[in-house]
Amino acid sequence: MLDFLNGLLAIRDVDQIWLLIGFIGIEVGLVWLLRKKYYEATDTLCSVTLGLAYALSIALAAGTVLAVYYWIHQFAVTDINWTGSVVAILGAYVIVDFLFYWYHRAIHEVRLGWAAHVNHHSSQFMNAGTALRSSFVEAWFEPIFLIPAVLLGMDPLMVVALISLNHLYQYWLHTRIIGKLGPMEWIMNTPSHHRVHHASNIRYCDKNYAGTFIVWDRLFGTFEAERDDEPCVFGIRHQLETRNPIKVTFHEWVAIWQDMRTAPSLRAAFGYLFQPPGWSPDGKGETTRAVQAKARADGLI
Repeated sequence: MLDFLNGLLAIRDVDQIWLLIGFIGIEVGLVWLLRKKYYEATDTLCSVTLGLAYALSIALAAGTVLAVYYWIHQFAVTDINWTGSVVAILGAYVIVDFLFYWYHRAIHEVRLGWAAHVNHHSSQFMNAGTALRSSFVEAWFEPIFLIPAVLLGMDPLMVVALISLNHLYQYWLHTRIIGKLGPMEWIMNTPSHHRVHHASNIRYCDKNYAGTFIVWDRLFGTFEAERDDEPCVFGIRHQLETRNPIKVTFHEWVAIWQDMRTAPSLRAAFGYLFQPPGWSPDGKGETTRAVQAKARADGLI
């Protein structure tokens, strides 16, 4: 079992960055052949810088995360042998993917999480480089949502390995070169579904949170198909016109601090942390759901 888990760990996030940089090189070549402007040098440099910072954070967090997981593991509620068969391993992966869905949804719909995740959506380009845009804070946030897998008896090494494999699957989703993939679109997350996720169109905002299996979005009401009559506009609703990796990383943290500092009450201050992005204590904020509801009422979506 230990050899199996160590083998899986060979694809952990801190190692994947070199695979992804290679993938970027391949896609850049294809984009050049197709004469498409899917890349910009300064934007990609920002993405690579953010990716290296994330890889460093993953490496620094690994020891702490595993130590906490092993302490929690003693309280596991099952003694299932999750590496005992192919079916058990696949079942473990499905569980980890399900937990990733809720993690991903939370960091979009809770402002504290969005502050950590917004840099991943800040690029107005959709390409393999965009996949590198992960916040160093996410290396500490995501493991919290995977604790249920440890409590179900999965070895902590297996949990770390499977979430790393889940991330690896998602890298190829960051492309505009691959179109829709037929029946696969019903079950699996695909580049088409993930383009929707990265779009700033009101119709597409806060949709398609899946890691590997798009069925979670279909089950929980967060699915939206890519439409031929509404091309994706990539980025965030209020576009961040900078390629500075420091500003990209910290701009939303600064905005939260400014809102909390001027909040009329302690309750409002906590609201700026834990309510959805766009929330305001006077009820006049523009959360994604509120903006979508208005657009729907006006017949715009």
